Formats: sequence, C-alpha cells, structure tokens
Amino acid sequence: MEVPKTIKSMLSTEDTQSLIFSFVYLRLNSKIDRNWILKGKSLKSELETVDVPEYREEFQALFESAIAADEKLTTAERNELFSEMINIPILHLMGIGSRVHNQFRNNLMDSKFSFEKLLISLADIKDCDRVLDPTFGFSELIFKLIMRNREQDITAEFIDERFVAMGYIAALGLGATHTKLYTGEVLDEPRYVKDGKLEQFDKVVSVPPIGQKMEYTESLVDDKYNRFPFGVPSRRSGDWAFVSNALSSLNEKPGSKAVIIVQDGALFRGGVDSIIRQKMIDYDVIETVISLPVGAIGTTSAPVSALVLTLNKPEKMHGKIQFINVEKDQLKAQNARSIEFTNEEINRITKWYHDKKDIEGISKIVSNDHIKNAKLLVGRYVHSTLYKVDGNDVQFHSDNLKKMKQVPLKDVVEITRGFNLTGREESTDGMYQIVKISDIKPKIDYNSLTYFNLSGKVDINRYLIRRNDIIMAIRGNINKLKLIDEAVYNVAINSNLVRLRLKSNKYDPMWLRLYLGSPLVQILLGNSSVGSTITQIPIHDLEQLPVPVLSLAEQRKMATDFIEKKQKVEAAMQELEMKQHAIKKKLYDEMNITGAVELL
Repeated sequence: MEVPKTIKSMLSTEDTQSLIFSFVYLRLNSKIDRNWILKGKSLKSELETVDVPEYREEFQALFESAIAADEKLTTAERNELFSEMINIPILHLMGIGSRVHNQFRNNLMDSKFSFEKLLISLADIKDCDRVLDPTFGFSELIFKLIMRNREQDITAEFIDERFVAMGYIAALGLGATHTKLYTGEVLDEPRYVKDGKLEQFDKVVSVPPIGQKMEYTESLVDDKYNRFPFGVPSRRSGDWAFVSNALSSLNEKPGSKAVIIVQDGALFRGGVDSIIRQKMIDYDVIETVISLPVGAIGTTSAPVSALVLTLNKPEKMHGKIQFINVEKDQLKAQNARSIEFTNEEINRITKWYHDKKDIEGISKIVSNDHIKNAKLLVGRYVHSTLYKVDGNDVQFHSDNLKKMKQVPLKDVVEITRGFNLTGREESTDGMYQIVKISDIKPKIDYNSLTYFNLSGKVDINRYLIRRNDIIMAIRGNINKLKLIDEAVYNVAINSNLVRLRLKSNKYDPMWLRLYLGSPLVQILLGNSSVGSTITQIPIHDLEQLPVPVLSLAEQRKMATDFIEKKQKVEAAMQELEMKQHAIKKKLYDEMNITGAVELL
C-alpha cells in the first residue's frame, strides 16, 4: 500500500499512538475475547500467551508491518515511541487511542448503511479493475472494496488531512496492498495526475457531498484537465461538477462505468444544470438513473438517486436511458428514518439494472428523444401501480389510460399562473383582493381576503377570476382546487395558483372540476410533481394532462346526477348524526347526569 506523502506532517506523538492503536484494534476486536483487555497485559505479553498459532502469526505479521510503515512516515523519536508501545498495558493504549479511534469508528466503520454494497454491485467491479473514489470521506466504499479484495487497485481522495491519515491506517489494518489515498479537494486539485493528465480508471464509484454549495476558484472555471466539457456547473450545488469529474476520470474500455450519487433536485433543476443534463443526454453517456428511497444514505434525508454513466454504452442502450424506481415498500426497512439493503435486495436491484426491461412500477427504458426539458427524475417515467387517494387504495393501469379517447388540458382551457404579490403592494384600502391557497375552502370567504393595489405596469386582467373559472394549486398542497360558482369582481389569484378558463362551450365547468379532483388526476399530477421540500407541478405537465372526450350532454348529466346524489347522501348522513345525538341525549337523561352536562 502506498504511503501518503503528507501523512508524516499530520501526525503528532499523540496521533501516532492513537492511530496505531486504532490500526491494531480494528484488526483484533472481532476475533479476540474482550476480557483479555481488562487484565492489564501488554501487546507483547499477549503475543507470548496466544494459544492459537494462526493468531500468533497474524499478530507478529501485524506488528512487523506496522513498524515498517511507521519507519516510513515518522521520525526516529516516534519509532522509539512505537517500539515502547508494545510494552504498554492494553487498557492504557485504549485510553490514549479512544479519541481518534472513536471519531473514525463513529463516522465510518460503524455506519449502519449498506448502500455502498449496492453501488459496488451496480458498478460490477472486477478484481482486475482500477477503481477511483474521488470523495472517499463520505462513505465506506473503499473499505467495503478492501474487505472484499485486499489487492484491489484503489485510488481515493478527500479534503480532510486527518481523515485521510485515519483512512490510511484503517486500510493498512484491513490488509490493503494496492490502495493510494490522497489529500485534496478533487474539484480544485485532483491528485491522481500523471504526466500532466488525469489518470483513467475502469470504475469510478462516489458519494459526493449532497447538495453542497460550491465556492469555485479560477482553477475550476478554467480547468486545465478539461473536466467540464458540458458546461461549468452551477454554484448552487456541486452535483454536476462531481458527475463531470467522474466522467473525465473514466476510460473508454468496454464495461467501464461510473456510479455516483446525486440529490434529486439535480435531475430537474433549470438553468446551467439543465444545459449540462441535455448535453450529457445528447452525448449518450447516461445509462441508468436509479431512484433510492429516503433513508438509504445516512448522510442526508433528502431524496437521492444513483447515476450510472459510461463512455461505452451497451449497443441495445444506444440513444436510451433506463429509469429504475426503488421504493421503501419494496425493502425490509429497519426503521422510519433509515434502511439497510439486504444482499437479496441488492441482487434484485442489480438484476433490474442488467436486464434492461420495462417492468411496470419498477423499470422503464426511455428514448433520449422522449426526455423533455432534460428532466431525469425517475418519477416522471416510472410510476407505481398502487396508490392511496383520499384514504382509498387505488390500482393504476397506465396501459388502459393510453386507450382512453382524450385531449390535453391545454386544448380545453386557458392556463394562467397567478400574480406574485409583494408585501409593499398589500393595502387595507386596496382596489383588488387576492386568493391564496389557504383561502380555498368549500366556500371562499371573500370578506377575509387580502386587499392590494397594483404597482408598475401589470396587466391585472391576466390574474382576475370570474364565474366558471377553476382555480388550482400548483405549489404546496397541490390537491386544492375550486370552481368559482358565483359572480366576483376585482379578485385575483396569487402565484401558487393557476386559473383554468374554458376555451369553448364543449366542456361543462362543474364536470371538469369533478374530473380534476378524481383519483386519476391526483395520481398523474403527483407523478409529475417535483421538489424535494415543496411540491410543485410544472405548467408544461399540467398542460399535457389528459381529459376524456365526452359530449357536453354526457358531462352535464354526470355532474347533475353526482351532485343530486351527493346532496341526498349528505342529508341522510346529517339525519343519522341527529338521530345519534338524540340517542346519546336519552341515555344521559336516563343516567340523570344532564343536570351536570348538557349536549348542545
């Protein structure tokens, strides 16, 4: 294993004690009875009393390799210190090593998350592969690889010097023979450089910092390694910077690929992110997008996905991208916040990836030409078949939907987004009123609406509502909608709502409102929604919402019949509630307690 050149300057005397103890402890704690630690023995004395020959040989080999490594990276004084450590009681060694050891163990070695095994499985890493993890401090990836194959050729980089030092000791303790660890910020200073060029690897597997804002330097904007041919990534988040770096570090051999984690927002955000995604789609380097359930990664509670990228796609995937949806319901979740993939689940997900088949609710192969606005969110292409809508279980049959005679909503109504009202425009004596999402109720209380006056050259008529308009929430609580069934004047809607105004008399407004509240529409809009914190419906998706083609007479009859029957049911329910109230009152009268309590 190659010794990091900077490790010598990182280690104080106390660090040396702590790290070497950590190194020894990591190798031994799973094999030796813990009771021997409490007997005050030294490591040297323990060597002489071990009854199992292979343990004695392992101890001896361990110490010899540790001393050899120590000679390479410490001063003569530290060499002498280490030699003396062998005679120090183990209990004392535990004390001086606990700080660094616990920091490393708590942050990494005791991680309960197994998604690294999934990423390694998706990358299909062979023993002969050269592997890169350019952000190794955020996951157990390289250590999982070392435990699987001590001779794996691994290169890794991380920005934290002390963590790299501990990682080196841990890798040495795990028996790594071909692992190189570098200290550096990979986007600014990739350290795996040879003859002025980035080294190329068979596999790149990485869990970068999720959603981290970037502080770009001139070296990244004008990158001498040409790692960002698809565009300089946004400063809002570094997802596509790390993806571009991974692609630039990948060779073009058959089977070479990068598997990297991104937050879901990176898959649909506009601006620079959208441009980079489109160029990657055009160059056909994205093979698969896998949506992971919340809780799969211990470092974030944000929704994330795994991207599989390659410079040499399988022939059957040319011009196509596979989308896979992994839901928590498909897994044996450990608790509400975190999950752990079993080997069986990892094998199943990996099989979906390799099979490249359409599986309803799980996997979908989509032509690059059918990916609109470069949006790669899995939920746009793979939909569940089972939903819970208004407390009812609903089975969704997407194939039957395609057979329905339909037109897009944009052909039926004019869709207009509401007015972005600012606080300075609000006024108690304003000329206009505005409806917000919180105002949408069975009966809107117009007397309680916020008043405002216009500033600037705003065309208020674009935002005013009138009888037979439907207003609908497209941000936040997207299930809220209301048919305006009375005459209103000078009332506008805010930017979280849209106004749907019929283009012709071919559709009945009440029927359309009932249809827009149906389970089908709720499912379709839910599948189209984006946003990791606040749900939003893209206007384009709303425009494409399918509307059944029916005659106006059929629509009116449906709406009239439904309203009449609904009113009868509500009246019957009210009557039953009154009867129940009377029965309870009679009981309490007979108990002679109505003098103390009175049912109102």
